[in-house]
Amino acid sequence: MVNYSIDLSLGYVNRIGDQMSLNPTLRAARRALDRQLPATAAIRQLPSLHQGWIAAIRKAIGMPQETLASRLGLHKQRVSLLEQRERSGDIKLSQLRDAADALGCDLVYALLPREPLDAMVQRRARERAAHELAAVERTMQLEDQATGIDAERIDEYIARHITEKDLWRDG
Repeated sequence: MVNYSIDLSLGYVNRIGDQMSLNPTLRAARRALDRQLPATAAIRQLPSLHQGWIAAIRKAIGMPQETLASRLGLHKQRVSLLEQRERSGDIKLSQLRDAADALGCDLVYALLPREPLDAMVQRRARERAAHELAAVERTMQLEDQATGIDAERIDEYIARHITEKDLWRDG
């Protein structure tokens, strides 16, 4: 049995069922991660600190660079360099983790998807299918045999030809 739902954000009728599931293990992994996304919403709201988190927290708690340097086993000049590297984005995660620990903080590191992962995979599958079908359609047009590309044809193409490993190749 195939169910249909209208997905207005993507502008097509979305066929839901075994044909669109791709790899069930990967789909389960995506859905498990997607369930975690609401808990990360507040992280997106954190301000970007011009001076960086290390310097901001160090200054806010009144810790001199010398003290942080001592806790990290570094010279004061290295703390200044560490703060500069954080601002420029050139800091290593291990250095950031050590600095956070020395400041009595935890480092929280996350990649926050801009959309649910399942939706990302379905959107990309549709893009790949449409791209690949367009190439075939151009050839068919030259032979006066064009049939058009509609949602049903895209769904069928995805079910027969698209896997997760195909989604992210360019071209």
